[in-house]
Amino acid sequence: MYTNKPHRDKTDLRVRRTRKLLWEALLALLQSRSFESLTIQEICDQAMVHRTTFYKHFEDKFSLLSYGLTEIREMLAARSYEDRILHPMLTFERLGQPLPLEAVLRSQPENGFLINMMQKHACDSLMKDLEEAERNGARFRIPLEALASFYSGAVSSLATWWVLSGKEIPAQEVDRYLQSMINRRAFFPGSEANAATGESQGSGSE
Repeated sequence: MYTNKPHRDKTDLRVRRTRKLLWEALLALLQSRSFESLTIQEICDQAMVHRTTFYKHFEDKFSLLSYGLTEIREMLAARSYEDRILHPMLTFERLGQPLPLEAVLRSQPENGFLINMMQKHACDSLMKDLEEAERNGARFRIPLEALASFYSGAVSSLATWWVLSGKEIPAQEVDRYLQSMINRRAFFPGSEANAATGESQGSGSE
């Protein structure tokens, strides 16, 4: 029986490769240029991709940036909720990934647009986690939007501080700072969840 699955696989591989090239080109340019000043043509030249090809994948540079952050978010989604909440810095290290736009934070520490984009994606990701937990029976005492907004802002600010300080402090220690500043019960309501949180904290320090 004929199937076009091999063709689809090859197509998907080409799509992923092209998007990866464009994302890496954007990151490379952002180390010395502001996002606002970049043009689509400059990104294409850096990636050695035709401009028409770019528009087959992305509407504009904003959608490319969103794509890259979404890819990072999906990698993190493979980790447990507890790890992502209590050990975000260590989780990135275990994935073998730098913090989102880490090189950009070093070269453009005052670029509020990029930091806000990172925070928005972190907030959206956490909202999905909280909504799923609520569907599974968790009863949060604080509105989910408030929890997600507070936490994403705290983690983004802490990550920015850590990067700009040269990351001289181990990721595990920075996570401990975060744990000291948040109320765990707000994110893990219920005695059973709190017990699971304690176990996760222990495993995260291994």
